[in-house]
Amino acid sequence: MADSSSPIAGTVQAAQNDTYSNDVERRANAGTPMQRIFASQGETEQQHAAHACTKPTPHWGLEHGNEDFLFYCMAVPSWILMIVAAALAPYYRTSSPEFIGTMSAFLALHWAAWLQTAVGMLQRASWVRDESDLEDRRTFLRLAVRLNRLMMPTAGIALAVFIQAYARRHNLSDLAYWLLFLLTFIWNMVFSVMNAYNNITWENDRLREEGEHAYESTFLAILGIPS
Repeated sequence: MADSSSPIAGTVQAAQNDTYSNDVERRANAGTPMQRIFASQGETEQQHAAHACTKPTPHWGLEHGNEDFLFYCMAVPSWILMIVAAALAPYYRTSSPEFIGTMSAFLALHWAAWLQTAVGMLQRASWVRDESDLEDRRTFLRLAVRLNRLMMPTAGIALAVFIQAYARRHNLSDLAYWLLFLLTFIWNMVFSVMNAYNNITWENDRLREEGEHAYESTFLAILGIPS
C-alpha cells in the first residue's frame, strides 16, 4: 500500500480535489439564468417564489395616497417660497423680516417633507425589514425616488439663484444672499447623490433580480421621474 506521504498518494489526492472542484462549479453553473441567480442568493426557486406570498408588514403612518398628497402639499409650496425669498432678497436684503419669514417658511416645509419621506424609508430599511417582503421593498424604493423628487428641484432652484446672486455680489453687498442658496444647493445635491447610490440604484437592481421592474430607467428614477 502506498504511504499517504508518497508522491503517488499526493497525486491521487490532488486529482480527487480537482474532480470535486469541477463538480461544484458544474452544479453552480447548471440550470436556467434565473436558477443561477437564486442559487447565488442562497435560496431555491421555490423559496424565491414564496416571496410573493409574504404578507405586507403594517407600518405607522398615513395611507399611500393621503401620504403622497400631504407630501406635495409641503413640497410644492416650499419651492414657491424659495423662489419668492430669492426675489425679495435684492430689494429688502436678507436681514429684513420679509426675507427671514419667507426663507423660514421654505425651510420648515422642505424639512417637513424630507422628514416625512425619510421616516417612511427608515421603517422599511434593509436592517429592519423582512427581505422576502417585496411590498416593503417596493415602497422603500418609491419613497427613495420621492425623496430625490424633492431634493433635485430644490437644488436646481438654489443653483440658479446662487449663480445670479454671486455674479451681482459686489452690487448687492449681501454675503448671506448667495451663501444661503449655495448651502441649500450643496446639502440637497449631496443628499441626492447619497440617496441615488445607497438606496435607489441598489434597491432597483435587487428588485430586478426578483423579477420586479418598479423603474425601467434607474437614471430617471434618480432624477425623481417615474419610468
